[in-house]
Amino acid sequence: MEMVKTNGVSLATHAWPGGSPTVIGVHGLTANHTCWYPMAQLLAPRHCVIGYDLRGRGGSEKPPGGYSLADHDRDLLGLLDHFGLERAVIMGHSLGAHIGVRFAAHHPERVERLILFDGGLDVRAEVFDSLAPAVNRLGIEFPSLDAFLQMLRGFPMFAGRWNDHLTRYFTYDVEPGPGGGVRSKVARHAIEEEVANLARVRLWVWHHRIEAPTLLLRAPDGLLTETDCLMTQEEAEAMRHAIPNCRLVVVPDTNHYTIVLGEHPLVARELGAFLGE
Repeated sequence: MEMVKTNGVSLATHAWPGGSPTVIGVHGLTANHTCWYPMAQLLAPRHCVIGYDLRGRGGSEKPPGGYSLADHDRDLLGLLDHFGLERAVIMGHSLGAHIGVRFAAHHPERVERLILFDGGLDVRAEVFDSLAPAVNRLGIEFPSLDAFLQMLRGFPMFAGRWNDHLTRYFTYDVEPGPGGGVRSKVARHAIEEEVANLARVRLWVWHHRIEAPTLLLRAPDGLLTETDCLMTQEEAEAMRHAIPNCRLVVVPDTNHYTIVLGEHPLVARELGAFLGE
């Protein structure tokens, strides 16, 4: 891991070496850079892949404030400058897709291509209910890593879908707690401010401004129920029409987590074709 100072905050970054163009992975609301291991296995070493922990998450600094799409936009711009990248492929999941949409609309000259995993649109109020398990774990200390992972395996969204990628992802998510157990590294104050700011944002006003070729991948399965997907087919199609050069791909048998933390031949084929491989 390399700590990169950008926009007044130090961000933990991890690079999978490879060729160009470089792909920058931007993770979701309570996630971390390890969500990109499956994609890095597909793309490196043909492409250099760089993942980083957003401010307030993982190994990055956790300032008391500054959790908005505009703050993340400036962080990402600083990362490109740090690595000497005039242009890069921006790959975002969930909140990371939101950040990618804003970044591509405001810095078109820096974006080679845009890849959006199950995000990048205004979030319906009920979606936050589906994310409750991810948010509710913040600040809670679990007796052990094994107990934490066992609890997660019992969630509906992971039933029959658990794999080594999820184990790595959630293992990185935690740190030792004061009681001798483990707790999430994600700062609860960061998520609370983030969610409040997201409620004031209208992402649709930026869709038509995106100049980069865009690949939008949708996960159709629900999280807590069969139908509580984060992006409906109607929403995805509207977004595809709004972004000038956008291809929509629905990835069957995936939910909001497993579309990135899984191994799906359709995702591999679509990424390869989109990046000209």
